[in-house]
Amino acid sequence: MCSRPASVATLAGMFSRPPTARLLAKVLVAALLPAAVALVLFGTLAHAVARRALEDELGQRLATAASGVAMQILPEQLAAIGLGDEQSNTYANLTRRIELARQRLGVRRVLLVARDLSGRGDTEGLVALGARAYELGADQPEIERAATGALAGSPLFWGHDGRPYQRGYARVGGPEPAGFVVVEGSAQYFAQLAAFRRWLVAGGALCMVLIAGLAGWLSRRMTGPLARLARSAEGIGRGDLKRPVAVETRDEIGYLAARLDEMRAALQARDERLQMMLAGIAHEVRNPLGGLELYAGLLREGLAQQPERLAEVARVEREIGYLKNVVSDFLEFARRPPPVMESVPIAALLDEVCEICRPAGPGPVLRAEAPPELMAEGDRGQLRRALINLVKNAVVAAGAFGKVVVTARRVDRLVEWEVRDSGPGVAEELGDTIFTPFFTTREKGTGLGLAFVREIARDHGGEVTVDRGPEGGARFRFATRTAPAA
Repeated sequence: MCSRPASVATLAGMFSRPPTARLLAKVLVAALLPAAVALVLFGTLAHAVARRALEDELGQRLATAASGVAMQILPEQLAAIGLGDEQSNTYANLTRRIELARQRLGVRRVLLVARDLSGRGDTEGLVALGARAYELGADQPEIERAATGALAGSPLFWGHDGRPYQRGYARVGGPEPAGFVVVEGSAQYFAQLAAFRRWLVAGGALCMVLIAGLAGWLSRRMTGPLARLARSAEGIGRGDLKRPVAVETRDEIGYLAARLDEMRAALQARDERLQMMLAGIAHEVRNPLGGLELYAGLLREGLAQQPERLAEVARVEREIGYLKNVVSDFLEFARRPPPVMESVPIAALLDEVCEICRPAGPGPVLRAEAPPELMAEGDRGQLRRALINLVKNAVVAAGAFGKVVVTARRVDRLVEWEVRDSGPGVAEELGDTIFTPFFTTREKGTGLGLAFVREIARDHGGEVTVDRGPEGGARFRFATRTAPAA
């Protein structure tokens, strides 16, 4: 599977989510995640505390009611009845008394048991006289506490009807209880607890919405200036030193913007001094070169009758021309203006480049390939300069019998430019070094051609790369954006 080249991937990053959007997402997560965790923990703790408090309150209330009923029952009455005494007056008196207590207290059930938890009366009739109340076995710790005279409420439990209930226990008799009164009531607070839980959820959701809105507003207040600051930094990196950096805030971002503007002003001043220095150097160098060129012409005329000396004159003229090109390259590299974007017809541009670079004599096959309708967004002059530099290098590398192919194709919303040859290629260890200014492998060369190409590619949002092409030689690629539809 073929992957996209680095030049295309670099420019494609321009269309992905910007860093400020990622920062906005991080700020929102940083604000919402701790808030959500805190709200969940607070809600859970508040619900547990409220439930425990309500459960303890109901247990105490039921135990107090059980204690009131127990004061009306004599230990001798419990000891006087047992299995088979359902028709006795004592049993009838006890059942009538606990039923009246149930009605007066408004509870679900009142149960009277002996010390061994055998039934002595049940308003619901679930435990027969003398039968063991096994359902109370789970409350053994509360029963033992009630036996000491303390008020004891059971934990919450669910009845057969699916509703929550609790029990309160109180002893009948002195230090050695003859039995226990059990008062069973409905845990009606559960409805209140459910309402409290709904309020917690609604309040938490509202808090999350408010926190999200506040965090979004604050993060946008922060990421907006950062985004504009990033665009200013990109402009400075492209060489746009005349546009000042706006200082929008008085916080750390404003401080950073002020320092960035100071850096821009310092770079602009240094760039202007450099321009003046280069102009002075060009003036001082070009004047002698012009004189040398003039005298070389006069020398050629004077030696017209000595053909054997004309070769020496030609060599002097070549060296003078080389020096003039070096001065021109230095000035163009230092003074290269920012690109002026326009729609560029690619096929026509490639044909023009091939026509300029095609050798007059023997040379490699030079071919251009591009869809006729494909348009790029860029500076036509600078793209032309970059392609000419690449094609001229490819022509030299391919030799007289080689091949050079210049192509352009659409990849998503980008145009990938490619120049490849059938020459020896570029050594892998020189893959990045060849784009360094003043680096050259030729005996005579300024080393600025490929540096030009890299700067032009970066000004168009891409990055030039080199690898081995299908013909075995070097393959240079960079990417620009396609022109917007008319």
